Amino acid sequence: MPEMGLKPDRLQAFRIQRGLSQRELARRSGIGITQIHKYEKGESDPSAKNLALIADQLHVSGDYLLGRTDLPNGMAGEGTLSEEEVAIVNIFRREKWQGIARLIVEKMSERP
Repeated sequence: MPEMGLKPDRLQAFRIQRGLSQRELARRSGIGITQIHKYEKGESDPSAKNLALIADQLHVSGDYLLGRTDLPNGMAGEGTLSEEEVAIVNIFRREKWQGIARLIVEKMSERP
C-alpha cells in the first residue's frame, strides 16, 4: 500500500494554480496559516477534517493530495467530471439542495 501522507508539492502547486496565498487558503478553510505552512513544508499532516476543508477550497480531491490517485478530481469520477461538475457535487454533498440553490443565485448574479 502506498505511503499515507499529504503530498506537500501537490498542495502547494494547486494553491498557486488557484491563485491563493497561504494566508488566503488559511482564511478560506478556517485553518491557521502556520498549519498551512507546515503542511506545505511536509512538517505535519492534516487531520481528515482539515484535509477535506483544504481539498474543497482547492477544488481537488483529498485522495489526490494524499497521492492515492493521480487524478486531481479523485477516484470517484475517474476523471469523467469537469472541475465545475466536481465542485457542484461537493456542494451538494456538504449542503444538499440549499447549497445548490445558493450556487444558482450566485451564478445568476454574475451574469451581465
